[in-house]
Amino acid sequence: MSSPPTHQPAPDHLDDEFDIAEAKLEPAVAAPPKQRRRPALIGLGVALVALGGLGAAWLATSMSDTVDVIAVRADVARGEQITEDDLTTASINADPALDPIRAERSGEVVGQYASVDLPAGTLVTASSFSGAILPAEGESMVGVAVTAAQLPSEPLRPGDTVRIVDTPNPQDNPPSSTPDSIEATVVSTTTDEETGQRMVNVVVPEVRAPDLAARVATGRIVVVLGSRATGGE
Repeated sequence: MSSPPTHQPAPDHLDDEFDIAEAKLEPAVAAPPKQRRRPALIGLGVALVALGGLGAAWLATSMSDTVDVIAVRADVARGEQITEDDLTTASINADPALDPIRAERSGEVVGQYASVDLPAGTLVTASSFSGAILPAEGESMVGVAVTAAQLPSEPLRPGDTVRIVDTPNPQDNPPSSTPDSIEATVVSTTTDEETGQRMVNVVVPEVRAPDLAARVATGRIVVVLGSRATGGE
């Protein structure tokens, strides 16, 4: 007895079945998530860019505002003649509160005499030097220690002519006659940052120096600034 014929699937039908199986086995690929814009981060980036531009502008402006001025290279003691080797130049930011001598005016400084001690690194100003050794022969320098109330509000400058005037005791009546005074020439001024006391160095004739020193010791004096227009009283 013969066996019944076996059913053989058609080749095209088998290919379709394989394609379906492979499609089921392939993993599903998720679509990339949509990126959300964050306004805060965008604003921060814009702000950083703006700040960077402002910083560059500030740096450029600062560099353009620098000026070359004269500085002291080596220590120069008061009264010593200033030589070219004593000086150098420094670049600083322009500041109305500072009044250093510009580098192109170095010829006006060389050959002058130091009015005060000039440590290395000091910026040279008009009060740093003089055309003559002070005090000169027949003169004496006296330090006049005063408070701000005993000075004019106008800052004193080297070369100013002043009068140191006697004042009465606080309890006394105003004097009936013109008080005594001593004429002097300002050499330099300094301020004690801790006490606020001002020191005005002045030059007077040698014979008047003891008298002025004694008056300064009492504290009963006032400094009066003379006319700058005439250089006199």
